[in-house]
Amino acid sequence: MDLDSYFNLIEKKIINILLRKDKEIITFDILDTDKIKYNKKIALKEKQRQMKIGEIWQEVLGNYPSYNNLKVGHKSGLDIVSHDKKIIIELKNRTNTDNHSSKQTNFEKLYIFKKENPEYRCIYGNINDKDEKTTLKGKYKIIKYKTIEIEHIIGIEFIKLILEENTTKIIDFIKNIIDKY
Repeated sequence: MDLDSYFNLIEKKIINILLRKDKEIITFDILDTDKIKYNKKIALKEKQRQMKIGEIWQEVLGNYPSYNNLKVGHKSGLDIVSHDKKIIIELKNRTNTDNHSSKQTNFEKLYIFKKENPEYRCIYGNINDKDEKTTLKGKYKIIKYKTIEIEHIIGIEFIKLILEENTTKIIDFIKNIIDKY
């Protein structure tokens, strides 16, 4: 797939995600004031935006040539695979997306995959860190989990692993689409 075909595919997917209707229902509390209700609506909108951005990243990375978006329901429970490059990925938009229990569950999924496919690199990838500097610089570390090594890659270093020399061009493309909608 050439880059233009990839951009056409991704643009359609991003537009579908961004135009999807959001829920407007906020949690009710008997002590809610008008100000609290207003703030809850803003918080809900931001949470929904973050979830859409995470979904966009999975489409962007999982549809890049030689990668596959495993979507919900794949037997591995993981997010992205490249059989050509022998890489399997659990993808998170932020380093604080998973609590400790969820992170352990995700490591376990990577562990099971690695036991069945020892030739694959198992990556726990985060697009963003809580601090901008780490996101823009990137970070890499090895996590020992049971008998395997899981690569934890954060920020631009993770994005470049997949998008390679097209990273900046693709990020700019995504930003332009998001700004339109």
